[in-house]
Amino acid sequence: GTDLKSLDQAIHNIELGMELLDEADAAYENIEALLAKIRKLATPSLASNLVPSLRSTLDEEANLKTKELDQLCASIQFKGKKILNGSLSASRDSDQHLYLMAGVTGSPENRINLNTGLNIPKISSKTLGLGTTFFSNPEAGLKTMMVLENALGITTRLKQRSKAIKTLLQKNQKHLDISVANHQAAKSAPDSMAMADDFLRIINIHSHKS
Repeated sequence: GTDLKSLDQAIHNIELGMELLDEADAAYENIEALLAKIRKLATPSLASNLVPSLRSTLDEEANLKTKELDQLCASIQFKGKKILNGSLSASRDSDQHLYLMAGVTGSPENRINLNTGLNIPKISSKTLGLGTTFFSNPEAGLKTMMVLENALGITTRLKQRSKAIKTLLQKNQKHLDISVANHQAAKSAPDSMAMADDFLRIINIHSHKS
């Protein structure tokens, strides 16, 4: 039988894993929002008759958004550890991978490799392909739009991986909850038996008296 302490530890591990995933998911949403703002700036830049001063203004606004993106990515942490700096990427050395024990046995479904499961690359304006000059001409604007679509595709895949790990953790959580309930039922069984014995003894006494 599995002891209650091991079950509690596994449940605690799952809760930590869910917190990490929630932190990452919130970051993905914020990144997507910033990318959407840059894409909105890109739309007028596709016009061939856009005056140079307006192109320059759009570039400045886009640069501010990319700086905001970099600041956001650098600030995302979980328990003091950055998570968008490549430390949770599958390409990292295997001996540096982060594992989550989401059960009381070492079976594959319980020992979750977060690096291969989440595979979060280093995320920044540079790694997403965003340069410094976005809208100098319609061709640059079109290229920026393509880069943005690719970047949004990356965040979509990251969110899908996060969802898959969450589903696995929730499944393991249900199994652990059942095990805890069984443990508590087994623990109370001796008391229930003693009460039943007392009840039967009282009935027998009364029946003998009558």
